[in-house]
Amino acid sequence: MALSRFHWLFVIASNSSFTYKGRVIDVKQVGRELGVRDVLEGSVRKAGGRTRIAGQLIDAPTGALLWADRFEGALEDMFDLQDHVTASVVSAITPKVQVEEIKRATRQPKICMPTTATCADWGKFVG
Repeated sequence: MALSRFHWLFVIASNSSFTYKGRVIDVKQVGRELGVRDVLEGSVRKAGGRTRIAGQLIDAPTGALLWADRFEGALEDMFDLQDHVTASVVSAITPKVQVEEIKRATRQPKICMPTTATCADWGKFVG
């Protein structure tokens, strides 16, 4: 199961994000370069027959941590673990993404109308 299957999430192609793999990055810069508001980053570690996946969702413009979690499973169940992680990430971050989108929408600058506008001028602003 892939994150891109969830139509309400804007997911960048993996080849675009792989340019940052293994580098120390500034999330704000990544957000600007990729044109995204949120960045999901993570790591995978293996020890013996176990795998640990850690992930975090970061607000790109501010660098604020929105969500973080880790997942563990047996290496031989990697595909099941991957599906579990995807489902968990989507169920955990979707409400947070929606809340942040609402906050962003309420922070949008208001359109100010000139105080000298007449009724004839009004059409210029709304038409």
